[in-house]
Amino acid sequence: ITRNPCLGKVQCGPVASKGGSNTARFVLENRQMAHTEGGWPEGLDCTDTEQTARFRKRVEKEEEYVNAVKTMATTVEHCLKQNNAVDIYEEYFAGTKVEHSTEPPSARNLTVFKDPQKIKRTTTRISWNPDGGKKLACAYSSLQFQQAPEGMSSNSYIWDLNNPNFPELTLVPPSPLVALEYSNRDPNILMGGSYNGLLVFWDLRSGSSPSRMTSIEKSHKDPVYELSLIHI
Repeated sequence: ITRNPCLGKVQCGPVASKGGSNTARFVLENRQMAHTEGGWPEGLDCTDTEQTARFRKRVEKEEEYVNAVKTMATTVEHCLKQNNAVDIYEEYFAGTKVEHSTEPPSARNLTVFKDPQKIKRTTTRISWNPDGGKKLACAYSSLQFQQAPEGMSSNSYIWDLNNPNFPELTLVPPSPLVALEYSNRDPNILMGGSYNGLLVFWDLRSGSSPSRMTSIEKSHKDPVYELSLIHI
């Protein structure tokens, strides 16, 4: 039998409660003091000129006052000397005359160093000799390694600025050098990084052949494009 009407109620909402509490009040109080002149002892009228003058004379004769002034004088003198050490208004370049030239900047060739090999290669690295800068070591190799022609030399050279026609020393590495660097401490020490990943060490007093080199098994897998000598 159908019931008509049919009414029903369901409570699906959460049950909430509300409460309150009173915390202790924060009492704010303002206080102030009119400070016109301080440091005077109790019972001394600071508005009386005679009383303050007598008190100053008596204090200035005390030993504690003299010691306090000496201590403060040292600190003040230090601050004054520190402030006077640098003159912020000093014109350091007052007598310097700036010469302006209307000619555009230019440069000219002094010396030209050419690869002595028939098959010309690119200079991939230049390192200046630290002993006066009159010599430079140049690493020569082809940047297109896979397209390098047959018979291309792997030698690199050390040049003297006073003799650009012939290299002073020929470096004979096992693979073309990509990086080359002088030692900052010893001008006879030279380190090179080759295309096949080897690190090559030269003692120029021993000649053109490398003094030492890393083994192929413990070397880099790619060409050594950059190197830096530390404590050598």
